[in-house]
Amino acid sequence: MHKNDLLAKSVRLALFGGAASIAAFSVPIVNAADQQVAEKVERIEVTGSRIKRTDLETASPISVFSSEDIAASGAATLEDFVQNIPAINGGAEGSSVNNGSRGYATASLRGLGSGRTLVLINGRRFASGDLNSIPTAYVERIEVLRDGASTVYGSDAIAGVINFITKKSFEGVEFNAQYDVTGEGDGDKTLLSVTTGTSSERGNVVLSLQYTDRQAIGQGDRDFSACPISENANGKYCGGSGTIPQGQFYYADGTPSSSGYVKDKTTGQVRLFDPTKDAYNFAPASYMVTPQEVFSINGAGRYDITDTLSTFIEGGFTNRQSDQLMAPEGTFWGPLMPASNPYNVAGEDIYVVRRLSETGGRGFSQDFSDYRMVFGFEGSLGNYDWDLSYNFARYIDTRLDTGRVNPTRVDTMLDPTLCAADSDCPGVWNILEENTLTSEMLSYMLVPNSPVVRGETRQLQGNLSGGLGFDLPGGEVMFAAGFERRWEEYSNTPDGAASIGQIYSVAGEPTSGQYSVDELYAELDLPLLEGLPFAESLRATAAVRYSDFDFLNDSSTNTKFGLEWVPIDGLLLRTTVASGFRAPGISELFAPQSETNLAYTEPCKQYATGAQSATVKANCAAEGLPGNFTLSSNQSSTVVGGNPDLKPEESDSFTAGFVYSHDIGLTMSVDYFNIEITNGIGTAGTDNVINACWNSENFSSPLCQFVEGPSLTGDAPHATSPYRSALGTVAGVLLTNANLSTFETAGYDFDLTYKTDIMGGDFAATLNGTYLEKYDYTPFDGADKIEAAGKVAADQWETTLAVFSKLRTNLNLTYSMDNWSVGWQTRYQSEGEDLYASASNLDNIADAVWYHDLQGTYFVFENTALTIGVRNLFDEKVPYITNNQDMNTIPVSYDTAGQYWYAKVNVKF
Repeated sequence: MHKNDLLAKSVRLALFGGAASIAAFSVPIVNAADQQVAEKVERIEVTGSRIKRTDLETASPISVFSSEDIAASGAATLEDFVQNIPAINGGAEGSSVNNGSRGYATASLRGLGSGRTLVLINGRRFASGDLNSIPTAYVERIEVLRDGASTVYGSDAIAGVINFITKKSFEGVEFNAQYDVTGEGDGDKTLLSVTTGTSSERGNVVLSLQYTDRQAIGQGDRDFSACPISENANGKYCGGSGTIPQGQFYYADGTPSSSGYVKDKTTGQVRLFDPTKDAYNFAPASYMVTPQEVFSINGAGRYDITDTLSTFIEGGFTNRQSDQLMAPEGTFWGPLMPASNPYNVAGEDIYVVRRLSETGGRGFSQDFSDYRMVFGFEGSLGNYDWDLSYNFARYIDTRLDTGRVNPTRVDTMLDPTLCAADSDCPGVWNILEENTLTSEMLSYMLVPNSPVVRGETRQLQGNLSGGLGFDLPGGEVMFAAGFERRWEEYSNTPDGAASIGQIYSVAGEPTSGQYSVDELYAELDLPLLEGLPFAESLRATAAVRYSDFDFLNDSSTNTKFGLEWVPIDGLLLRTTVASGFRAPGISELFAPQSETNLAYTEPCKQYATGAQSATVKANCAAEGLPGNFTLSSNQSSTVVGGNPDLKPEESDSFTAGFVYSHDIGLTMSVDYFNIEITNGIGTAGTDNVINACWNSENFSSPLCQFVEGPSLTGDAPHATSPYRSALGTVAGVLLTNANLSTFETAGYDFDLTYKTDIMGGDFAATLNGTYLEKYDYTPFDGADKIEAAGKVAADQWETTLAVFSKLRTNLNLTYSMDNWSVGWQTRYQSEGEDLYASASNLDNIADAVWYHDLQGTYFVFENTALTIGVRNLFDEKVPYITNNQDMNTIPVSYDTAGQYWYAKVNVKF
């Protein structure tokens, strides 16, 4: 049987020096001292292929990160570690996402979206894909396949694979404790874990428990986010939302003006809304870093029934308690205050947007439970290896939203006639003044929202691998083949009040769905030549996979071909060509349609004197907007959600590169990648839709059909523009999932590792990086191609703004001697320019950033290590950009918390 402890020793040998590897296994030629260990390593399976091989480098580029690498980074969670890998780009869910967060942590290889990045545990799927469900203490290593892998793993692996290999052959007890705190003294993080295991001649068992806690940081706790910055001809000022505690109102007939008005708090007179002094600062009531508490327990066992037959089991449970906090709810839809309301200072019907400051804020919490169980058998039949397993994974996400409002009851309290007809109505409401909501009114109008989301994955798979019994000049031809049957289920059950339309901006229709897929695959490893001049090794690989989804009309067959050539000792040349396939995900198909508010660049801002094109100016004038038009908020009410009529995506990918190693301790690699996706599932993007529509003559762009106007979201209409709400923002943008995009991304991954002895100690330097040469997509058939590389642009998967940096690099320097070690890491991210940069904006560039991390470890006893460290040593601040998503920046792309100090202890018995 294959011994994991031999593999672990080999991994540690390859990872000597600490920093993450090129591919940690990417030395095609080893020196004489290492050769004795290599000869003892039996064939193993590496991410990207089911064929077991003794040489661990393949045609596909793989990065491998050990548990030591995770520890050296100081990361308390896998979110903190994985999202800093250079091949990760674009947007992702995580701790810096407050508005619209589900509490998840995700990863997006190549910036193509978390749904195109397949996340596995020990080569198998789990239902949620939430990185929070995988504890750091249980991870032996992370293998990142930077290449399409549809032929091996099926759907969802278009951009690549992140495979978490857990500890299995573990003996003894390991205890970890870590405490983190920012330089500002907030955002505390706590990690406690214990892992224990034992083994015998017939098997082994391992058990791991981990607890993490992350405290919140408020936007008001940092100077850069303490107030939403707005701009005018005089520069920057502290702005905010036009939905204010004393109410901003608009005349229903648009006269004398379509602009907003307020009742002055000092004089009591009606005047025009002035954003420089009236806007509501929502930042102090919003989280910058969201809190969460996670407990997990995982275990694995293996028993050798005979010398050729074993049984194994894996199990895991994670519970996450996570929260988000946003500013109080508002009457964003603009309810009608009739002239009959005695507090109506206008004397005629008006629409009012008012912040419900008396409620204290909107709270969103998730009680999320993730389950996973794997049971199977594996063994050998002569020269063949086989395995058969059943994987069951389920998550249950019980949510609770507080501070939500019942719009029907708001309408009732504003209309004296309706209020008189409702015996429960606590009285007519004066919406035009602050602090006028009584406790009785709040009880009447507020309603909690408690939906439940469930997902389930079941997977039955079998694999057979070995030699075909005949040789080519380079050795025996190897193969792998197998089958997979998978079932997916999803349901979203809304709150009772939502189901009857009594909660503003909450989907009320229950949704559910399920599907199954049958798949077959085969792989070949063809050693063509070996030991010849300019052909130390020449190997070809081929793979094919057949997939049949029960909800699709046609099946799919995908292929992958690879070539590995070692012309001289130490140099490997490699290339792959693959076709890919991604069926719509279960949530893409069946997630309920819901409203959100997404940032966009306002095309009509100060258009009379601005640098807009003649077409844009004509369209703004056609809307009836004044030439000095401006907004207090740049967020558009948008509808997002699933679509059961989606079709599959298809892709073609190509990689080519080399790996070079030298016995002086140097290893380097460069790999080119190119991925093209057609029929891409996604959304056109709020920014893209509005920009294309307003830049088309007479609103003729096909994207204009997605701007359905305020009636879609129930907002009060603008007096003159059918596309806008009374507040002036573009409203009712429909961004439900559709097959409407084509993507092409290309670039280079580069890695360099150098290890040597210096002054009696061990020194290692590792450079990992990705250069994004191209990131192009066409959001809709007939739309202009968007070139997003090096830009701040809408992430089509996350529907949020993100920086698509051209260059992301990590440099790790480590030095160890006797009983101490020290490490320095530098993380670099290049700048991004606003895709829709405007001369009227004060800042169109999200600046490049350098983060520096420092860590020192002292081994007190043979089994005890004490570590102190700091991440973001120089407290690099996030950059300001005019067209920002939140916090005056692009929070998904930067370290918003700032400097973090940490201390930890590791004890092994």
